[in-house]
Amino acid sequence: MSQELFLYERISRRLLEQIRAGSYAVGEKLPSVRHLSRLFGVSVNTVMQCYRQLEAEGYLEIRPQSGAFVRTAESESMPLPDDSRYPLLPVEVSLSEQVLHYMELHAQPEVVRLGIALPGPEVLPVPKVMQVMREVTRRQAREAWDYLHPNAHSPLTHQLARRSLTYEAPFAAEDIIVTNGCMEALTLALRSVSKPGDAVAVESPTYYGTLLLLEAHQRRVVEVPTHPREGISLSALEKVFAEGRVSACMVAPNAQNPLGFTMSPERKQALVALSARYQVPLIENDIWGDTVHHSEQALPAKAWDRQGLVIYCNSFSKTLMPGLRLGWAVGGRFHRRLLELKQLSTITSPSMSQLVMARLLESGFYAQHLRELRKVLQQQVQQMQDLVLSAFPAGTRVTRPTGGCVLWVRLPGGVDSARVFRLAAEAGIHVFPGGVFSATGEYRDYLRINAGNPMTSVLRHAVRQLGVMVAELATPMQRY
Repeated sequence: MSQELFLYERISRRLLEQIRAGSYAVGEKLPSVRHLSRLFGVSVNTVMQCYRQLEAEGYLEIRPQSGAFVRTAESESMPLPDDSRYPLLPVEVSLSEQVLHYMELHAQPEVVRLGIALPGPEVLPVPKVMQVMREVTRRQAREAWDYLHPNAHSPLTHQLARRSLTYEAPFAAEDIIVTNGCMEALTLALRSVSKPGDAVAVESPTYYGTLLLLEAHQRRVVEVPTHPREGISLSALEKVFAEGRVSACMVAPNAQNPLGFTMSPERKQALVALSARYQVPLIENDIWGDTVHHSEQALPAKAWDRQGLVIYCNSFSKTLMPGLRLGWAVGGRFHRRLLELKQLSTITSPSMSQLVMARLLESGFYAQHLRELRKVLQQQVQQMQDLVLSAFPAGTRVTRPTGGCVLWVRLPGGVDSARVFRLAAEAGIHVFPGGVFSATGEYRDYLRINAGNPMTSVLRHAVRQLGVMVAELATPMQRY
């Protein structure tokens, strides 16, 4: 199955290259499914899967009884990654000073917050969480006061374990380690499967927090080209695994930050199969998984993990309340090591947070909240995307996220996003430059913009100001 999936990826990429190069003009009919099946030596179903995917992404139109035809390229489409950059060599990470500098502005209450990836408090159930906290304080005062170690709060872990009911290899409550947010879960996972000096494969671009974590623990990075809609290149990743260059791979298959893609179930399954074939552990960051627009697509890669090689990491910081600092990990075959590291570092996680979250899960409130949150975030992201495309100069490209609340924006004319950051900061607007989403200095002409807040006149004005700044930095030809 995995070989068919790799062929599917290559065929899709080949067709897109031909379309972009003009080999097939707009309105022109593509070769028949049977012709491509014979040409590439794959099944008809594999070719049909390629065509359906390209149709969903807006490149093709499939006409019944007629075939597949090229559609007009959409203005917001993103450039495809270059997965021919071999060898993919490990590099050192040195981004901490830059990231800290870019994060400082978020702490100023008067700025327009378009930088940090986080839904605004207006779309999160703050009153409900506070109410449950008061109830816990009254009814479970002793438990909230005391430690919960060595074991986590069992009602919480039992609720979390129920999420894996449909997985090929469900996990039990005792398989779960409760952590202080997702970053601690990722830290424990990284330390469990690698040592200082080792190299770790990551998506490119990837969340800057992942790069900071690797830098802090003296790991090197191998950046693997990543498609803005399909996710990490499985063919490139297989080469990295086959050459034995990495000790682990850190990925975010659901609503990845900053690209916003969600890998298909077939590609997630193939990713896990790669991990098993080469015995390379996967560290899965699923912090945005609960926000995927279509929940049926949001199964994590962990759902296909039969060998215990996927360390699953998640938290409620992005979907409920960042101040709870409540995360969790499922370590698979590395569970014992994760538990040892947890007890040697932070020992336990806040009792109050666990008691509150258990109640919110048991009552069904959290599931109901997620249904509403997905709708709200999808609407806000679409509004922000429309605004950026109308306010920024021609040639701007914006991703189409499948979840989360961030947009990955490519600026026209190679505009340096660090310069945009400086101009925006002077105007009281916080954005995040793209250069820190790569250890190799790529993506300097990208911005990440948070769309987690409801659209207001203040936000509209700020985005229009950003558009003016970008236009002024662009060349006159690209400006018009």
